[in-house]
Amino acid sequence: MSNRGNDDTPPTEVVWLDDTCSGHGVSPPEGVLSIENVARMFRVSQFMLRYYELRGLISRRHSLDGVRVYGWGDCERIAFIIKCRKAGLVLGDIVMIIQAAEDDISPLQFKIGRETCKAMITRLEQQRRIISEALAELGHADSLLNTRLFGEAESREPDAE
Repeated sequence: MSNRGNDDTPPTEVVWLDDTCSGHGVSPPEGVLSIENVARMFRVSQFMLRYYELRGLISRRHSLDGVRVYGWGDCERIAFIIKCRKAGLVLGDIVMIIQAAEDDISPLQFKIGRETCKAMITRLEQQRRIISEALAELGHADSLLNTRLFGEAESREPDAE
């Protein structure tokens, strides 16, 4: 199931935001952080945002002319969640980290969230090493293939005369 709804445009890089919106100057369409605009801004479905609300990851706190809107803190969390999901992390682990960052968390929940965060960092660093090695091997193979392609083409040219 797609997180992007019916939008066929290619995904763009998710930017980090802060409560002052000074990150990359990103502002939602039409200037209101409604569920529709936030979904469009992050290229996710409204259903996904409602699911994040259900899991307690974000919450619409404000109302503007009868329309409930998100805060920039929620947008920052959404950006964090999307980046973690793109890296292959499961939502359950992301939930633990976000919950550990709350002010009213128990020491045990804090400890579990911190350990989860460390484990995810270790796993992503291992993946980065594996990807770096694979990229180096692929780069070497590409060089060999280019040499073979252009080397054979050059060696055939004198024979053609």
